[in-house]
Amino acid sequence: MSLRAVEHFHSLLESMDAGELEDMKDKFLADLTLQKASYGGRLLTRYLRPKFLTVAQMQYIRQVCTVLRNVVVKVKNAYFENSDVRADIALTDRERELAAIDPGFDRICVTSRWDSFWSESGLNFVELNAESPAGMAYTDIMNQIYFDLPVMHQFSKRYKVEPFHLREVLLHAMLVTYMSWSGVKSNRVVPNIAIVDWEGVPTYNEFALLKQYFEFHGLRTIIADPRELEYRNGRLVKGDFEIDLLYRRVLIQEFVEKLDEVQPMLQAYADQRVCMINSLRTKIVHKKSVFAILSDTRNAGYFSASERQVIDEVIPWTRVLRDCKTDFHGKQIDLVEFTGRTKADLVIKPNDDYGGRGVVIGSEVSQEQWDAALTGALEQVSVVQEKVPLAWEQFPYYDGGLKYDNLLVDLDPYLFGINMGGCLTRLSTSSLANVTAGGGATVTFIVDELQK
Repeated sequence: MSLRAVEHFHSLLESMDAGELEDMKDKFLADLTLQKASYGGRLLTRYLRPKFLTVAQMQYIRQVCTVLRNVVVKVKNAYFENSDVRADIALTDRERELAAIDPGFDRICVTSRWDSFWSESGLNFVELNAESPAGMAYTDIMNQIYFDLPVMHQFSKRYKVEPFHLREVLLHAMLVTYMSWSGVKSNRVVPNIAIVDWEGVPTYNEFALLKQYFEFHGLRTIIADPRELEYRNGRLVKGDFEIDLLYRRVLIQEFVEKLDEVQPMLQAYADQRVCMINSLRTKIVHKKSVFAILSDTRNAGYFSASERQVIDEVIPWTRVLRDCKTDFHGKQIDLVEFTGRTKADLVIKPNDDYGGRGVVIGSEVSQEQWDAALTGALEQVSVVQEKVPLAWEQFPYYDGGLKYDNLLVDLDPYLFGINMGGCLTRLSTSSLANVTAGGGATVTFIVDELQK
């Protein structure tokens, strides 16, 4: 049914005359600019169609994500109980020290995002962003921009269209966590919020959109660089603004690099004088090695039979790259030798990086380049992952005429505890779908054909 919806949407565009399309495109881009739907000064999209999912598809994603959330919690518990799991996760010494600090609540991730491809062969998850995923505010404001398109008004005569409201779910998850947090609260009934990341990051526009939304709902909010914060009289402050709830957008690896400059923030967190979301424990499940934990049959005992079934369906075979013997779908292999000669089916990734940096897709490089990547990967903590089928769709844009690009579609569900609150859809002309690496995005709508 989603394919029929796409075909109908495209037919509506194709029935419009050039003047209508030109006007619609101009207003679309102007609205994106006005609403600050941009990353580092670059608009997030030029494509006129959302990604469509059916009700049945959303139900399936929700069911899968609920299971994945539960198995990730089991990995977190195993990390604290089992030295072998700790070794496989491969936190750095400093990350282990930060993970040992009790944040004052049990949830490993208040907010997270799974990255997946849904091709004809099924749904495959390839990464988990458990740190502090971006894109929620951008998605919300783009929803209305797409709804305002004249073509969407026509489309809605045949299809019921439902967007996601991610900022609402995010704020609810943050407040519920704050209320359950065991730290030292102020005498304020409603917490003061600080959105914290380095000054000048390209996602600043999203912080401003979140601040606007939080303040509209009655929560005083500031945007702060972690180096601007002070720890005075048992309170974390910026100037005279006391912070109760810290929405951490600064990445842990960058936080660690400047640890001497961010001691007030770290000390307030360690003393449980500020509720930090997400906590500094998220590296435990953010590392790409978590996919090796999930897919390695040695760890099957941690999971129920139904959980293992879902893992087998949606999590690709992954291993931490090291000189060892392991299994590949039941066959014993020498991991390094197997990786070297099977490049067409494999991807090498750093255990912890972002923006597609360091990712090497075997089918897209020469054997010489693959061998060099393998040598480099063995010198740092890296993973090798079975390449999954990618998902491609035609997306329309207007440039002197209606045109289509064949784009990679990266479907990324956001989780807020057990609640799957919506999806980010990233688009790319290459095999790496990442906004940081130069890709774009569209919104994700649930569609259901109206009864005639």
